[in-house]
Amino acid sequence: MEANIVRPVGVEDLRAHGIRFMTSPRGLHAREMHARDIVVFSLAADAARFSVDTQRTYPDHAVFTFFRGDGMRARLDEESWTGVDSCLAIAPQSAHEEVHGGEGWQMLSVVVPRGALSTFVAALPPRTVLHSDRRTLDIAVESFAYGLVSSDQKASAIEQYAVGQLLMEMCGAILLDRTGTESGAGSPRTVLHNRAVAVITQQCSNPDLTPTDVAHEVQSSLRQLQSVFSEVGNSVAGEIRRQRARLARSLLVDSRYDVLSISQIAYRAGFQSTMSLRRAIEATFHTTPSALRNDRGV
Repeated sequence: MEANIVRPVGVEDLRAHGIRFMTSPRGLHAREMHARDIVVFSLAADAARFSVDTQRTYPDHAVFTFFRGDGMRARLDEESWTGVDSCLAIAPQSAHEEVHGGEGWQMLSVVVPRGALSTFVAALPPRTVLHSDRRTLDIAVESFAYGLVSSDQKASAIEQYAVGQLLMEMCGAILLDRTGTESGAGSPRTVLHNRAVAVITQQCSNPDLTPTDVAHEVQSSLRQLQSVFSEVGNSVAGEIRRQRARLARSLLVDSRYDVLSISQIAYRAGFQSTMSLRRAIEATFHTTPSALRNDRGV
């Protein structure tokens, strides 16, 4: 069964996304896309002033917003105005900003459930951050999302699932990259810790992944890496177990994986046995695999 997940929207439709115009936009071109629990919406116009407040419309989501255009300015939480001609804004706890667009501005937002991002970082930053240094990863995500929201082609259920999964992983990778850079500035040990977490996040589904493998990937001795993790009250093996538990949880609460048994979920998440899965889920989420699956609608 196919469904068109992209559609053009107007000023009134944008209110549902928390966007309110203070001035009438000239030549407004806006579109929205839904894929799984992820929403993408794009705006383009000749000139406009508007506010973005997703704290009410998407209270449990993080927002990744890409700005492009000459003379674009944004004001976060009523602070001073900042130029955002080519900028990425990451709002982990929902967005709250006012935007003034000049001639020919563009804005693209990707709205991702915060729960999905917990696989990539242990804790989300507390406030919105603007990044004017555009990197390869966020440029690629912006291009990918623009391509999706600009298309009029229909998408099958499998395509919708794949698109949602890709957007979630891409935004999670941006957050991990940016958070690691922010917290690791001037601290090689923190940078080493974040690089190791990135490796574990990407490879935790491999049941053969060991702390030694992680140390090799980040070009560190195992002793040094263990020392770095102990500074934050963790261990390399503990982080591997935590990331596997988060991966297993994402599978257990997704109805598409109901055809898999608990033992199959354990294998997909990188655990050697269902007992290892159970212990990790209990330690991380204080519940059981069966309870996660049964109580997901609560």
